[in-house]
Amino acid sequence: MKKLITILTTLALLLNLSIISNAANPDISRKNIEVVDLGNGMTIEYEITELPSVARASTKTAAKTATCKADGIVVATVKLTATFSYTGSSATCTSASATYTTYSGWSASNKSTTRSGRTATTSAKISKGLDHAYITTTMSCSNTGVIS
Repeated sequence: MKKLITILTTLALLLNLSIISNAANPDISRKNIEVVDLGNGMTIEYEITELPSVARASTKTAAKTATCKADGIVVATVKLTATFSYTGSSATCTSASATYTTYSGWSASNKSTTRSGRTATTSAKISKGLDHAYITTTMSCSNTGVIS
């Protein structure tokens, strides 16, 4: 009986360590893609975040965020979230959605989100008075599950 209790206690501790380790270091991959200078004091910074998945290994969900700045101040963010499935010989975008957030009196219009084949795209016009910018954000998945 004492051995059984020792074995069960050891297993419980190992399970807890595994859970704590995964919670402290989730499988989230972030990488800055690019910064685009629009030439009028506005820039757009793109970043992709791959989200951890509990689904089968051949499915990935990622978010690509476009942060628009005017003279260094964030005026809008557009976040495209998409789920892809891949087989090694093909890839498909199975869902796509977008959120548009504006700040300091800026607004978003002409919003559109589409998916086609292995690609998800969202676009919007952000504006305030005579200032405006068009934000287009696209994500694709390779046959082997590489998100770009």
